[in-house]
Amino acid sequence: MIELFGKIVLGLGLMLTGVQMLSSGLKQIGSRQFRIFATQFVSSRWQAVLFGMGSGVVMQSTSAALVILASLISAGALNVPQAIAILSGFSVGNCVLLFIVSLNISAGVMFLVGLCGIAMYLAKNEKYRTYLLIGLGLGLIFFGIEMMTAGVKPLRQEAWFAGAMAFSRDYSLLSIMAGMALGFIAQSSTAVALVAIGLVREDILTGSQAFLFIYGAAIGSTMFKVLLGAAFRGTSRQLVRFVNVFNIFGASVFILLYYIEVYLHVPLVMALLNSLKLDLVHQTALVFLLFNLISATFFIAINEPLTRWLAGSFPPSEEEGLSQPKYLSEFQTQDPDTGLELIHLEQTRELEQIAAFISTARENYAGADLASRHEALKSLARDVAASTEMVAAMSMDSQTAKDHAYFQTRQALLDQLADSTASGVKIILQTKAYPSMQKLSDACMESLDFLLTFAAEIDKANAPEQVRVFLDLSSSNGPSMEQLRKVYMDSDKLGSANEKGSLLDLTIMMEKTIWLLNRFYSLKSAKEQ
Repeated sequence: MIELFGKIVLGLGLMLTGVQMLSSGLKQIGSRQFRIFATQFVSSRWQAVLFGMGSGVVMQSTSAALVILASLISAGALNVPQAIAILSGFSVGNCVLLFIVSLNISAGVMFLVGLCGIAMYLAKNEKYRTYLLIGLGLGLIFFGIEMMTAGVKPLRQEAWFAGAMAFSRDYSLLSIMAGMALGFIAQSSTAVALVAIGLVREDILTGSQAFLFIYGAAIGSTMFKVLLGAAFRGTSRQLVRFVNVFNIFGASVFILLYYIEVYLHVPLVMALLNSLKLDLVHQTALVFLLFNLISATFFIAINEPLTRWLAGSFPPSEEEGLSQPKYLSEFQTQDPDTGLELIHLEQTRELEQIAAFISTARENYAGADLASRHEALKSLARDVAASTEMVAAMSMDSQTAKDHAYFQTRQALLDQLADSTASGVKIILQTKAYPSMQKLSDACMESLDFLLTFAAEIDKANAPEQVRVFLDLSSSNGPSMEQLRKVYMDSDKLGSANEKGSLLDLTIMMEKTIWLLNRFYSLKSAKEQ
């Protein structure tokens, strides 16, 4: 008996390992292309759906697709309706694996697992190893199902097992609950559907039990997606909510249809499957396809009201607004001068966001934290840098080329200024922990706040006379640096080595940040002369 249960556990473990290996291999091959193509082939809803179907066949991982699509939405490369259409098609493409596994190729599976395992041991090229990983994963799915059913098959002769199966046939809710439990553990309704196919193949589950098993798995895997959703913010959470609603809707509809068909004797899903004269294995694969196809069709049809509801439930976060370009959407690849003007506007936004870093150190601040703001700015900076590279590839006259070099240098200075200011806020907060240095840290914070805010206003107003004033304020002999040097020279009055070390960090940070601001406007002054 122990040996039989060992086979069941081993088979289930091998099958789940195979699913993971197959998904991992396919993601390595397809995730980069998925990210690239997702932004190129979604101009219409049906293009997005077809792209999603193809991606589902290739990637076999809704969780991976969720993460990639969420990042593309955060970067402004996709909108939520497009992502929902892709995920709808993705769920249908996922079903192909079940039809592959429904094939009876036992002898070939042994060769597939053995040869892929040997080849992986010998292969050194990572690209070939990835393809072998896919083959090995697929083979382990077949092999695991066979091992699991080999362990379950002898149990049919046991009275207690036969009684338990008969009891579960009389109480359909047990099949749903078993599917929910396994769906939550496996984190994938596809994996549970593979288990159902294996059990149906050996006549351990009836068709109706297998169908309910699959419906329950959709609910169980949704529980995992709820946990996954905690890692997303703002608009990205709309995708997780959509996947959850997709699964709950499909499970609710198909469970309801099952009970209507059984108790009211209305020919529905099972009648349709029986009319096709298919065996139970192929019926199980087909019901999984119907489940996803009907749900996908419904949600594609209500895409617009669905996205409005999701937007109301999970509005964009502050960080998303900060990270997405505001002007580059109007970028025209054939006009470098206009492109540079739009880049200038985005760089002004970057400077304003850097100035806002200081506000995160104030006691009553209630917005996005420093780390989130810094990451949002980095995302915006990457888009600006990418647009600057696009302009470099265009045909331009000598003056436009000089302007391009100017904005490229500005962007490098802004990146350094953002890093320096973020570090500076942290140093100021650390310094404030020492009572003897609270006034100094507050003075430094106010000085940085004034200089950064003034710099942002100058850049927005584009006033040359204010540039000269700013250069005087931010010079090495300016009031801010003179005051800080005086305090540093009096550092012998400080009590501990830690206080002196914090003062040194504060001095270096202030010098670097003010120098970067001065360099930023020295560059601007030189350009205008």
